[in-house]
Amino acid sequence: MRKGMTAVALAAVMAVTAACGGGGGSEPGRTDITVNIVPFTPNAVLFLGMEKGMFDKRGITVELQNAASPVPVVASLVAGQADFGFVTTPVLINANREGTPIKCVAPVDGQISPDRDASALVAAAGSGIDSLDDLSGKSVAVVQLASINLIGAKKMIEDAGATGTEYIAMPFPQMPQALSDGRVDAAVITSPYLETALAAGAVALAHPSSDLFPTGTVYCYAATAQYLAGNAEVAQGFHDAMQEAILYAKDHEDEALATLVEHLDLTPEQAKAQIIPTNYVPEINLDSIAAIQDLMAQQGSIPTTVNPADLVWRPGGGSS
Repeated sequence: MRKGMTAVALAAVMAVTAACGGGGGSEPGRTDITVNIVPFTPNAVLFLGMEKGMFDKRGITVELQNAASPVPVVASLVAGQADFGFVTTPVLINANREGTPIKCVAPVDGQISPDRDASALVAAAGSGIDSLDDLSGKSVAVVQLASINLIGAKKMIEDAGATGTEYIAMPFPQMPQALSDGRVDAAVITSPYLETALAAGAVALAHPSSDLFPTGTVYCYAATAQYLAGNAEVAQGFHDAMQEAILYAKDHEDEALATLVEHLDLTPEQAKAQIIPTNYVPEINLDSIAAIQDLMAQQGSIPTTVNPADLVWRPGGGSS
């Protein structure tokens, strides 16, 4: 099982010439930053902050890059090809454990809501699977084999008594068709691709992230410790802009969803139907990061642990 970026992979990306790395913006007093994201619904809060000028008024111009999963996002951060990037908590833990210091700078949309989730563990239509204990010997697609989706699904499936489940790495956009074709029996899939799968008859079995980590931090926008040490003011501006965007989105969720038309190529109807799985609390939940790491250790996916407090950058500089 892949448990994160290997030392070899990190050495390779370190050799890549930095493409941005926090240089000055194209105008005096401004900074251009690149944010590498995995395109999915919760990024609507970032898009909203961009559209409402919350970064602009702090002298920051945001350029977006897309990645298939969080592991290549880490590679882009290390290589200097992006300044901030979307990572899940397990990837954050693994990167630091393997000697790549990256830190959460801001939540993506807040803390995950216990009442609504944009991701689900679903079974393929016509598979005959209607409960977690039916997944013995079945195949389950997850976005990568070091993901919050894998850790949560494995916990819930094993607690239900299922054994011999196979986990297959697959990008989110490919999952609905893979379910329809019978190439996988189930998948942990997120919006907007979840809605496509459900419309095709997939059956929701559980919501691992919100079921296991209510009010938790399961993903964040992170940066390398090296970048943060040299660009503290930019990091402060990014943090503050995201905090403002999260609080604004709480009362203007319709505006946040509307940004998905441009940024995720959804129709207005599709965008309006999306779920942003947040309680809109703009703080990193450090206890949940510790709980996720404990679960990773219990599952045997990591041989060593790190101090969760070292994984979060705090305004004013430094870790928590």
